[in-house]
Formats: sequence, C-alpha cells, structure tokens
Amino acid sequence: VAVAPDGTRLAFVASRGGQTQLFLRPMDALEPVPVAGTMNATGPFFSPDSQWIAFFADGQLKKVSVSGGAPVTLCEAPVGLGGSWGRGGMIVFAGATGSGLSQVSASGGTAQRVTSLDIARGEFSHRWPEWLPDGETVLYTVGVSGKFDDAQLVAQSLTSGKRSIVVQGGTSPRY
Repeated sequence: VAVAPDGTRLAFVASRGGQTQLFLRPMDALEPVPVAGTMNATGPFFSPDSQWIAFFADGQLKKVSVSGGAPVTLCEAPVGLGGSWGRGGMIVFAGATGSGLSQVSASGGTAQRVTSLDIARGEFSHRWPEWLPDGETVLYTVGVSGKFDDAQLVAQSLTSGKRSIVVQGGTSPRY
C-alpha cells in the first residue's frame, strides 16, 4: 500500500479474478480502479508530485502515470524489495536479495549500486529504502546475521557514504 504525497490517492496491490495487479483509489471515492498493464505488480510507491506510481513486476522496476497509459520499464530488478522516489528525480531501490541498494533515474536507464553489503559484519541484504527530506540520505533496513530479528535501520548519505544506525532490531523503516 502507498499513499500519494499529496494525500489524494491510495495505490495498492490486490487480486481480482486470481491475478494480482495494481489498484488506485482516490481518497474521495470508495471504489478502487485497476491500473491497466500492472499484472504481477508488487511494492508500489509514488513520485514526489503524486503523478506517477513506481512498482516492481516481472523482474523489472516500472512506472505508470496516475492519469493512465502504458507502464514504462525503468530498469531490471529481479526481486523488488522496496523503493523510494526522491525529489531530485532519482529512485533508490532494492532490486535483488543478497545485495545492496541501487538507484536509477526516474526516466529510466542503467541502475547504479549505491550501497554495498559488509559481509564481514554479517550483512546479507539492504532493503526497504526511503529517501529522507534532505534529498541525499536514505533510510533502509540492513539484514544481519541471517535473520531480521537482528536487522538494523540505518540512515546513509549517498553523497558522503556515511552510515549511522538509527534503530537496532527493526525492519521496513518509514519517515
């Protein structure tokens, strides 16, 4: 489930007739509307201007306009484990298990790795990122020691690389 930053819409994944897809519901209406072309969607999140919804489907990160139209593929993302669309037009996301976070332009292109696992400290996954208001720091989960009971919520500057533990023992951070 994702709430648009302007508070006017709710996006969620549901099944109707056995097939999962993305649905959009205006906050002033009761009935959700299926979003065409979003079969197998997971992990929706909105653009900062609330005009686009990004999501994962079929091994790719995609976006679709809230006003309709065909989804646009942004990049490969074999397993979508969370994403966040920053004000600067960059999307940070976890596109695979057992790896760090990547980022890609909201226009699409080749994803670039922005965090790396510290295997010596037992890290096995970085996931569920969320941009912080400064536009350069990302809050995310660091899976450690093989289980999420011991996970860390960290804030990392993608400019300097400085990383700080915010909470020991948590997952799926939200700002």
